[in-house]
Amino acid sequence: MSITIMKKNRLFAALCLYLSVAAWSAADTPPEGFVALFNGKDLGGWVQMNGSQFVAEDGVIKHRKGMGWLRTTEQYDHFILRLEVRWLKDRQDSGVFLRAGAEGANWPDRKYEVQCENSERIVHVFGATCQRDPTKAQGLLKPTGEWNALEILCRGPRCEVKLNGVLASSASDLAPGKGYLGLQGENGEMEFRKVFLKRLEP
Repeated sequence: MSITIMKKNRLFAALCLYLSVAAWSAADTPPEGFVALFNGKDLGGWVQMNGSQFVAEDGVIKHRKGMGWLRTTEQYDHFILRLEVRWLKDRQDSGVFLRAGAEGANWPDRKYEVQCENSERIVHVFGATCQRDPTKAQGLLKPTGEWNALEILCRGPRCEVKLNGVLASSASDLAPGKGYLGLQGENGEMEFRKVFLKRLEP
């Protein structure tokens, strides 16, 4: 191979790497007022709990098997949490934990959970009195393999969950107090990305 061709190949490889990093950075820049909880490269800022097997690859948090959960290192009370999720198979079970404690066998004993299963159970708020239309909520889901946007508002006793931009569930009797945010592992095959958080005043 000539020196000229080798130089061109190296230049092309460097250009591809630059474009992939630039594309990831542009797509995952937090909206104004938000901070990124996932850096797209590794699980810095997160803690694997109870044998969970989450991994960071290709700019996403992946889960393929196992139980346990992945939690933030910091605790939060009043916030807006935005993230995207896609399920790789039908009816894959997971959840987003709010105001969670660290103690528990598979998952935290103290928590609120926004159900993250691509089924009629989607965005049910466990641990509180949830207001939700299951048929409407399931109808907001995109096909298996496509990214879905979740937005969770948690302020005082109020929790509101939007699925793909539409309010899909709510609850008004959450107990006050800080806790961890978490992603549940329950043997489902799914991926998460664009995990952004905005702190709110009480």
